[in-house]
Amino acid sequence: MLGSLMKVELRRFLNRWQLWVAMLLMVACFIQGYVSFRPFGLEIDQYHDNYFVAFSNAQGMGAEAILAGVYPLIISLLAGDSLVRDKRSGFDRYILTRASYRKYILAKLLSSAIVVTLFVYIVEVIMFVCAMVVFPSTETVQAIQGITPVYAENIFLTYPYLFILLITSNAVLYGIALAMMCNFFATLTRNIYVVLVAPWILLFVLQLVFYNMEFSDYAPLDLLGLYLSGGLIYQQSTVEIPVIFLTVIAFFCLATYLIFSLKIKRGNGK
Repeated sequence: MLGSLMKVELRRFLNRWQLWVAMLLMVACFIQGYVSFRPFGLEIDQYHDNYFVAFSNAQGMGAEAILAGVYPLIISLLAGDSLVRDKRSGFDRYILTRASYRKYILAKLLSSAIVVTLFVYIVEVIMFVCAMVVFPSTETVQAIQGITPVYAENIFLTYPYLFILLITSNAVLYGIALAMMCNFFATLTRNIYVVLVAPWILLFVLQLVFYNMEFSDYAPLDLLGLYLSGGLIYQQSTVEIPVIFLTVIAFFCLATYLIFSLKIKRGNGK
């Protein structure tokens, strides 16, 4: 039954117009990041401007790249409103007459994670290929202060393609964390606009709080790309970023499951 619910959820995700809006927004953000990428106004150079560095900058390492600020909205549009739409339309009550609430909420969480994973990997692979077409290749990747990534520097210098896979996977985990956050808010309200916008606003507020409390290395909007240039206080380890996202994912998955279960047991699915 869980497999059938998953198929239904994935089909519903893929047939929504929000998918294409989210894709256009993310592609546009990458294009903006590429257009703004010209370190120190230098002419195109294979060491400064190769496609590995260009992609990293468009991901959010570049100060002028806007993807980090728009990414929460992109993920909310993609996979954030499924649960709240079910509550508003009564589709959740229809499904719950045929499946247990445990399988229903697990299908919601898993399907949103799968959709985000496929979406981010596909779009970022496409945009990396675009970077390979527009920016020069390089036979050797060099460490240039202020230009090349500091995060996982050994991987970047030795296996640059593996480095691209690593930072793309970090972006996938970030997206899943955002989707789980949306599902969490959907258990608390029926207002679709709150569910879509609340994570975005929350991250901006936390960004200011973290900077004022001198925890800037963990400011949430910086964890998409700015962390690649190294923290203001210390450099994050390679595993620290994915561990942060996995912790957030686990927290919101558990919180969503418990709150949804509690409301069902109390006879209040609203």
